[in-house]
Amino acid sequence: MTNPFKIFKIKKEERWLALAMLLIFAVFNGLMIASHYAIYTKGVYGGFYSIFYKHFCMSGYDCWAWLTISHLDIHFTTIRHPLYLTFLYPMYLLNHWLLQTFGYNCTVFFMAGVLILSALYSAIFMYRILREVLELKQIDATLLTFFLFSFGHVLVPAMTPDHFIISMMLLTMTLYIAGVKIKKHIQLKPYQTMLLLFFTAGMSASNGVKTILSSLFANGRKFFTLRNLLLGIIFPLVTLIGIQQCQYQYIEGPQKEIALKVKKRQQETKDSKQLKQQKAHQQMIDSKVKPAGNGFITRVMDVETPRIPSIIENFLGESIQIHQEYPLEDVLQKRPVFVSYSWMLNYIIEFLIVALFAAGIWRGRKEKFLWMLLSWWSFDLFLHLVLGFGLNEVYIMTAGWAFIIPIAIGYLFRRADGKQSLAFRAIISCITLFLWVYNSNLIIHHLFG
Repeated sequence: MTNPFKIFKIKKEERWLALAMLLIFAVFNGLMIASHYAIYTKGVYGGFYSIFYKHFCMSGYDCWAWLTISHLDIHFTTIRHPLYLTFLYPMYLLNHWLLQTFGYNCTVFFMAGVLILSALYSAIFMYRILREVLELKQIDATLLTFFLFSFGHVLVPAMTPDHFIISMMLLTMTLYIAGVKIKKHIQLKPYQTMLLLFFTAGMSASNGVKTILSSLFANGRKFFTLRNLLLGIIFPLVTLIGIQQCQYQYIEGPQKEIALKVKKRQQETKDSKQLKQQKAHQQMIDSKVKPAGNGFITRVMDVETPRIPSIIENFLGESIQIHQEYPLEDVLQKRPVFVSYSWMLNYIIEFLIVALFAAGIWRGRKEKFLWMLLSWWSFDLFLHLVLGFGLNEVYIMTAGWAFIIPIAIGYLFRRADGKQSLAFRAIISCITLFLWVYNSNLIIHHLFG
């Protein structure tokens, strides 16, 4: 059996790219920690929610990982992230010992290490997809990798304590493995599908759909063999359900019961002014979050938020270029659902990226690998733009789909002649440089402004 960890070995030609990306991600995570260093590392026992919630604000990203590592407080839904708590638990144990021994909370450093490594390998896998699956030149693969991470909401999750950049690493790894299999006409083995599905769906349940689609494209009819279905699909899903149920039984469930009792006592002791403030805040949230109903599915659906402004300003806008007004503010706090750009240049760049993306899809329309990617993206479009899941802050999901843009554009590079290649490189280089400067400036200003 091939060593499964070999995939994480950085190859010789990847070293300079890896070093550059490592430094970039380390700097941005350092800035995140430095923005409230004394507060984030305070060695309190309990009260971590107030510390992190009051000072952390990066769009709609959550700092639940910090709370879990600090005090084993679970605020995310484990049924949607069944392996996330298991992943964070060892860090909680180590941090708990350090907190008791030295009175110093190391949570932000543990999570920064995870984010840096996840972002680094997302970049490495992205580069390998462009280099080995699309067979681009080294300069083009490197340029398009930097292009991807210049996107506002690909760079931001690389420094925020949420699961998105971890999911991106797992998804790009899945893409790379499946892409190589498709190129070589080799099937994904059931144990490979099992491992990929276990970790991708374990981090976020929706990722599992993409892994299943990868197995379907790589294996064709052989996907439906009994061995593949039982070992590759059913076994990891049942295992994840079992892990989630154990977590709920022994940790999440008891915490919820305690939280409900505490909330009830707080409601009884609040004065009329506090109740009015709470009611006003809830009304503001209700004006922006419009569920289709109260059922398990309908409460995460949104049928009222207009789709066209969502696509222009949020899905294809904010995802790539952070808006100048309300930069990185939370839509459940100050930020309106829709914000317009102050510069016409932002809309020109958005149009140019979309045009290159569409041209790349057309150029690579006969490629099976691109069709697999389009099936992934279709699932995201259906989830967010049709059902309306997370539509009011759809840009925070960018890391789960944005890699399709540079990959599609990569097909333009692959089939271009000398002059066309130079033109594409010049255009992408200018856009990439602009986005790095533009988005980085807004991120730093938000942290320290």
